[in-house]
Parts: sequence; C-alpha cells; structure tokens
Amino acid sequence: MARPRKSYALFIAGALLRAAVGGLILAMVLFLLWRVYFSGMLPGSMKSLAPNEALANAYAEKGEALVLFDQVQGTVTRNEDSYGYFGVPRFVFIPEAKQLQLVFRYNNSTLKAVAKDLGLAEPLPRGEELFDVSLVLRRDLTPDDLTDNTDQSATVTKERFHPTLTAVDTTALYTYFLYTFDDVEITDATIVGYIDIYYGLTPDYTEGAMADLRLYHRDDPKREIKLTGKDEKALASFGK
Repeated sequence: MARPRKSYALFIAGALLRAAVGGLILAMVLFLLWRVYFSGMLPGSMKSLAPNEALANAYAEKGEALVLFDQVQGTVTRNEDSYGYFGVPRFVFIPEAKQLQLVFRYNNSTLKAVAKDLGLAEPLPRGEELFDVSLVLRRDLTPDDLTDNTDQSATVTKERFHPTLTAVDTTALYTYFLYTFDDVEITDATIVGYIDIYYGLTPDYTEGAMADLRLYHRDDPKREIKLTGKDEKALASFGK
C-alpha cells in the first residue's frame, strides 16, 4: 500500500530535522574538542628555554646537574576584573643562573574584553606587546620573625624585575610571550614571587595592576624540572 503523500512529507521533514540536529550536536562536540586540544598545546617556540649568556654560563658550570624548578600554582588570573584574561602555562626558576623564564598567554577574547573594559574605539592587535609584565619578589628582612610580614611592614621589601629577553608566537586562539628575567634570586628570605600585568608598556606602578599571578611562595614545595635534550644542545652551542 502506498504511503499517503502527507505522511511521506512529514517523514522526510522529520528525517531532515533529525539530521540537522545531529549535525549541530556533532559540530559542537568537535568544536569543544578542538578548543580543549589547542588550549593546552604550546607552540614549539614556547616549549624550550631561551638561551642567553647567564644561562649558558650556568650550564657550562653545572651541566646536567643544573637545577630548575617550578611550583604548582594557579595558571590563570583570578582577579575580579580580569578573571581568566591571562595565564602562565609554563615557568621555570633557574637559581644558578639567577633567572626566571615564563610563558605568558592570553586568548583572542581577552583582547576584546580589555578593549571593552578600557573603552577603546579600535580593536587591539594580535602578536604585539600590549601589556607590561613584571616580576615582583617580596623578601623578609627578619626571617626569624614571621609575625611582622604584612604588606606595609618595613621589614618586607619589594623588588621589581623586567624582562631582558622576549619572544612572541601566535596560534589560532592565543598569543604567547616567552619572557626571561635575569638577576632573580630566590633565597630563604623570599616570601612570595608574582607577576604584575598592566596595560601599556609605560605603566604607573603606583597604581594597582590590571591583574597579578603568583608563581612562588616559600611555604609551597618545589617541583624539579629536567633539561630536555633540545635545551642542552642549545645551551652547549650558545655563542659558538
């Protein structure tokens, strides 16, 4: 018996609707998987140490015994006005070289959000230095007395460091900067270390930062990091 024309039309319409809904769900799942995959993958230029004279000299002296460490800290900013804007997916302290290297990252939506927050008429460009990123170390002048370590205490000093070496890379979603900070000493007197993030390259440091992100605290355990073969090769050949 032939299917009635009206019933056949409804069958076709239902099949098309189910196919459309299924295709939409599949597209959303693939998009989420793509975002998750690329959000956790650093470009190759951001995975290795950036050689300079201080680091090469430390490697020449210590070789494979060169000590590198990080700590398990928050990787994205959590300030109320800049929640999730910026991240540090990788950082490493190198005491013998008196150095810190870190990867600073933000995504495309951060540029739109910052432009909106600041009331800028033009969109912010990708792949350019738009933010001042500085390292701040707070040190205890009286390490035997922990009761006087308040922010305004005269027994706590504050030292700010600026990058001496910068590299930049971009992906479909993110802009990355590899920053090297030299003359950085982590001692028993170092209470905490964090980066301050300001918009613009000539900020007023007397004003509060747009965001900050803690990298080090003396009460947290250190996690040792090994040099990769690529790092060793680059350091051994530096300056030759």
